[in-house]
Amino acid sequence: MKQFLIVSLLFFSSFYCLKAQEKTDDLLNDKQENKWCFELTPYFWAASIHNNMTIGHVSLKRDHKFKDIFDNLKYAIPIHFEFGKNRWTIITDFFYSKDEVTQTAQYTFFQKLPSISTVDFITDYTVTKMQCEVLGDYLVTHKRSKSKVSVILGVRYTNQKNDLELVSESILDTLDYFPLSYNVEYFDPLIGLRYKIQFFKNWKFYFRKDIGGFSVGSKFTCNLMAQIAYQAARFMDIELGYRWLYVNYDNNKTGIDQYNNKSHEMGAVISLKFRW
Repeated sequence: MKQFLIVSLLFFSSFYCLKAQEKTDDLLNDKQENKWCFELTPYFWAASIHNNMTIGHVSLKRDHKFKDIFDNLKYAIPIHFEFGKNRWTIITDFFYSKDEVTQTAQYTFFQKLPSISTVDFITDYTVTKMQCEVLGDYLVTHKRSKSKVSVILGVRYTNQKNDLELVSESILDTLDYFPLSYNVEYFDPLIGLRYKIQFFKNWKFYFRKDIGGFSVGSKFTCNLMAQIAYQAARFMDIELGYRWLYVNYDNNKTGIDQYNNKSHEMGAVISLKFRW
C-alpha cells in the first residue's frame, strides 16, 4: 500500500511538473511572439539584363551578362528591411543603381516604314534606376509551425532615367534629337505569397512570388526569389539565392513620346540578415 502511494505521488508530481514546464514554455513563446522583431539585410544582386526598349524614334536592345554590367557599373545601393509583430510584418526594399555602356541602337525616321527608314548608330547609354517596395505580410499558418505561409500585398515604385549620346559621326548629327534624355516613373500594385521552412536546426529555405502592374503602372510584372539561409549566429543569417524580375511597361503613346520596355533581370543574390 505504501509503495502504491509513493508511486502515485511520484507520478502525479512528475505530471504536474511537466504541465507546469509546458505552461512556462507557452508563456515564454507568447511573450516572444508579442515582441517587435526587426531584420536588416544588405544584399548583392548579380543580375543579368535582357530587355527591348523604345524611346520615341530610338530602339535599344540590351542582352548583357552580369560581368558586362559589373564592368560598367558606377554604383549600386541595395537594402532590405522588415519589422513586425505577431502575424503582421512590414516589408521594405530599396535599390538604386547607375551603369553606363557603349552599344549599338537603331533610329527609325518613319515608324510606319521601319524596314526602309532605320539606321544603326553607336551610343553611350546611361541608365539610372531606383526601385522601392513597401508591402504588408500576413501569416496564415500557425505562428509556431516550422513551415509558414503568408500573403503579401503592397506597391513597388520605379523611377528610371535613360540618357543617350552619339559616340561617332552619323547622319543623325544633322538632327536636333541628341543627346536624348527620358525619365519614367510609375507605381505597380503587387500581390503574392511567401513560404518559409526550417528543415535543419540552423538551415532555412525561403520562397517568394508576387505579380502586379495590371496596367495601373506597368502592364504586368512578376517577381520570383528562392533562398537558402544558414544561421551563423544568434543575430545573423548568411543567405544565398536566385531572383528573377520581369517588367512589361508601355506608356501607350506614339511618336516622339512613345516609351515601352520589356525587361528580364535575373541572377544570384547574396545577403547578410541581421536580426534583433
